[in-house]
Amino acid sequence: MQKVYFYFTLLTFRIMQKVFVIILNFRGKEDTKECVLSVLASSYVNYEIVIVDNYSKDDSSLYLKTTFPNIVLIETESNLGYAGGNNVGIRYAIEHGADSILILNNDTILDKDCITHFVSESEMRKKSVLGGRVYYHDRPNLMQHFGGMWEKKKGKFRNVPDKNFNSDLPHNLDFVTGCALFVPRKIFEEVGLFEESFFLYYEEIDWCLQVRKKGFFCTYVPSPILWHKESRSFTHPKPPQSYFQWRNRIYFIKRNFPKSEFYLWMLLHLPRRILLLIIKKYSNSLSSLFFGDSYKKRISRLSYRASLKGIYDYFRGSFGPGPPWIFSP
Repeated sequence: MQKVYFYFTLLTFRIMQKVFVIILNFRGKEDTKECVLSVLASSYVNYEIVIVDNYSKDDSSLYLKTTFPNIVLIETESNLGYAGGNNVGIRYAIEHGADSILILNNDTILDKDCITHFVSESEMRKKSVLGGRVYYHDRPNLMQHFGGMWEKKKGKFRNVPDKNFNSDLPHNLDFVTGCALFVPRKIFEEVGLFEESFFLYYEEIDWCLQVRKKGFFCTYVPSPILWHKESRSFTHPKPPQSYFQWRNRIYFIKRNFPKSEFYLWMLLHLPRRILLLIIKKYSNSLSSLFFGDSYKKRISRLSYRASLKGIYDYFRGSFGPGPPWIFSP
């Protein structure tokens, strides 16, 4: 009887999807540890965790190797950004027989049934990249945005959920959020990996649009649940976010939309937004001069400067990690 049970268990294990969980670490060893522990507590059993340390240049690698000696840890030789770092893990997963790949931000915590639900949904939606129900870690009953739809007239995305969105039902979207992407292997093989020029921000949105151009779907499903701490990679989040979001927003629109739509966006939206950034930057400087400076004002001023630098760098064709000063206000 025990032998029958053994072979039944072995057969069941073999027919289950082999899921590789890719977790990118950049100077966030404690968050990564929490994330890994939540994966290890999963009700799903046929998975392998791969941690990619993205050139943290601290003791992250040693700490994670010591804490999780049986988990694969890959160290990059430079900071490759979200796109490049995750691509390292994706290549490893494909080379080692992954059926599906779950890309996780290291500041996420999974519900114990999250992977089980992703696999179950993927079996029913074989042509879909899946995103789940994401909650704020510090407000565990409040949902974060988990994807969006492009609004052509406004030249920006409408994030969901919003008041018109039923989060209890599956929805096909233009993109699902990159903090947790469940991807069947064949989609990576047909679409390719993340565009590394973005470095940080918009790379998963860009990739999702490439997915849709190839005839696949990006689908929100409500059953996989996770919590996201959001923006823990930055000590001072606003200037880096401002830089990469502005630089990459223009690049994203140029890559994914017809020339007429790109030039219309450049004409109708970009000049007004540049003017607003300049006004805000100098208003902040005048306020600091006459009413005193503060840390909050300095961060805001640096964020406006970073936004303008991001726009400038797009037009001069400068991509990659961005100027060092945006990380050191």
